[in-house]
Amino acid sequence: MFLIRPSSIVIFFENGKIDNMFWVFVGLILVWTILLTDFLLGIRKIPKLEHTVPSQTSELISVIIAAKDEEDSIHETLHTLANQKNVEIEIIAVNDRSNDRTGEIIDEAAALHSSIRAVHIDHLPKGWLGKNHALKKGAELAAGAYLLFTDADIQFEEQTLTKATTAMKAEKLDHLTAAPDLTARSFALRGLISYFLFGFGYLKRPWTANQEKPRGGMGIGAFQMMTKSCYQKIGGHEAVRFRPDDDLALGQKIKAAGFRQKLVTAKQLLSVEWYPDFKSALQGFEKNAFAGLNYSVSLSLFAVFGVLISQVLPFFLFIFGDPPVQIISAINILLLFCLYGLTTRSFTNYPWWMIFGLPIFAFLFVFMLARALILTWIRGGIEWRGNQYSIKELKQFFRNSEEDHR
Repeated sequence: MFLIRPSSIVIFFENGKIDNMFWVFVGLILVWTILLTDFLLGIRKIPKLEHTVPSQTSELISVIIAAKDEEDSIHETLHTLANQKNVEIEIIAVNDRSNDRTGEIIDEAAALHSSIRAVHIDHLPKGWLGKNHALKKGAELAAGAYLLFTDADIQFEEQTLTKATTAMKAEKLDHLTAAPDLTARSFALRGLISYFLFGFGYLKRPWTANQEKPRGGMGIGAFQMMTKSCYQKIGGHEAVRFRPDDDLALGQKIKAAGFRQKLVTAKQLLSVEWYPDFKSALQGFEKNAFAGLNYSVSLSLFAVFGVLISQVLPFFLFIFGDPPVQIISAINILLLFCLYGLTTRSFTNYPWWMIFGLPIFAFLFVFMLARALILTWIRGGIEWRGNQYSIKELKQFFRNSEEDHR
């Protein structure tokens, strides 16, 4: 028989007392120290695109946008792209079966700007996700030596593309992907975004994109620029046609194929409102959560309980634990704050004091992850943009694509 009491946080057995939490947190100190060191070494390898001195380029860049029900943002995206400086571009805006005014807005923009070409899709073939199919159709029409895949809600500073092209040519890159400024209207959304980046940083180690080794790799949907030859040689979006994480999967395939890849930050050149409200964030999480955990139930459960134990429990024990546990919890909290703060500073423009919301954001993440997993299980798949996708098919395609990746 055993008893757990918050006042002492020890586990009592008939044969004596074992202070499990103390040694668990000693182990966590080692883990967070390793992750913090890895981040400090890795983040130095991610340059800022803002520091690139732009030069005029004559190569044509084909910008490909997939837009479904984006009437609130597509006009501004097209406007900022059409006003890029010192670069030759064609903008292929693909209206993917929208139910709002997205198609009309694209047509109006195409009438105003000769660089914009409107494409309308009214059918989604079986075995494809809508966005992936739309980007494929856009790429088939591209005439440029460089392809830029981006989203329908990104705003571009006027020298973004010339800086990116300059960096591509100067470093002889096949693929350049950029992390934008992620704006949010509420404290809760900023906390959720910063916490997502915190976990993404230590789990995916994005700086591996900038290493010579073919392992790792990175792709960010807001900005994926690559040579047309690179895109064609990895199989294009056909190779990731049923991946909700198509941007990351595409970047990893490029890296595995031995092409030269680079990840940069572009917080002053690119901006996007990731989600307009908390409800939209919940819906987005339903699409991406299980995919981000490789469709593994065991990995998902490990993530839920791992976050609770490593990132929520230390704050609880710091208040209610015995003195030795309080001290070891405090050290864990300090390391967490350091890693979380550095991640937030590196990838966002949010204020430093966001770190004090860490336990709240972690608990919110657990709720959203558990909710997404339960809904995915009940529905037998994911629902996104009016379509239902079977978890069995998604999981099988993921396994097949990972085998091809190897």
